[in-house]
Amino acid sequence: MASYISTIPLWVIVLFIPSFLYCIALIANPVKQAALNAGMTADRSRNIQFSIFGFYIIYFAYVSILSLKGVFYINSIPPKIVVFTTIPLAIILFVIIGNTRLFKKLLRSITLESLIAIHVFRLVGAFFIILYCYHLLPAGLAFSSGIGDIITALLALPLAKMVSKGKSWSIKAVYAWNIFGILDIVSLLIIAVITTIKSISSGERGALEMTIFPFVWFPAFAPATILFLHTVIFRKLQQIKTT
Repeated sequence: MASYISTIPLWVIVLFIPSFLYCIALIANPVKQAALNAGMTADRSRNIQFSIFGFYIIYFAYVSILSLKGVFYINSIPPKIVVFTTIPLAIILFVIIGNTRLFKKLLRSITLESLIAIHVFRLVGAFFIILYCYHLLPAGLAFSSGIGDIITALLALPLAKMVSKGKSWSIKAVYAWNIFGILDIVSLLIIAVITTIKSISSGERGALEMTIFPFVWFPAFAPATILFLHTVIFRKLQQIKTT
C-alpha cells in the first residue's frame, strides 16, 4: 500500500508541525487584540481568536486526510492541490471573510505594525531549503521560495518597529516590503507551475513532496493566506491615508 507521508527524517516533521501551527497563533493573537481595541468584551475577543484557530485546524485536517489518501499525488495542470485547497481557501478569505462587517471593524482597530509583524511566521520557509537538502525538492523551487520567505520574515519586525515609532519614511518602506512579499508568492506559484510542467514531460518527481503529509500544508495554506494578509495591509494603508 502506497504511503503518502514524507520520507524526510522524523525530526523535521516533528519540528515542522508545531512550527506551522504556531503560524496560526501569530495570525490569531493580533486579531484578538484588535477586537479588544474595538471595544469588544474579553470573551468575544477570545471567541474570535479561537474561531481562527478552529477554522485552520479543521482546514488542515481536511487537507491532511486528502493528502494521506493520495488525492493530490499526481503531476497535473492545474495541480489538484490548488483546485481542492488553494482556490477554495482564497475564495473564503477574499470573497467571504474580507467583506464581512466584523472584518471591517477589526481592520479599523488593528495596528499597521501588528499586521506587518504577523509575517514573521514566514520563517517556516526555511523548510523549503531543508527539503532540498534531503533531495525532496528541486533547487530552483526550494531556494526561490525559501529565501524570499526568510527575507520577508526577517524584515517584518524591524519594519513594524519603525512604523510604531512613526518614522516619516516608514510608510514608503511598507509599500516596498509589501510588494516584495506579494511578488515572492507570485514567483513561487509560477515556478511551481513550471516545475510541474517539466515533471509531466520528463517523468521526474518535481514538487510532489508538496502534495503529501505534512508538507502539503504549504500550498494549501501559504499562497492564499499570505496574499490575503498582504492585501489587508494595503487596505490598512488606504485607511490611514484617508484619515
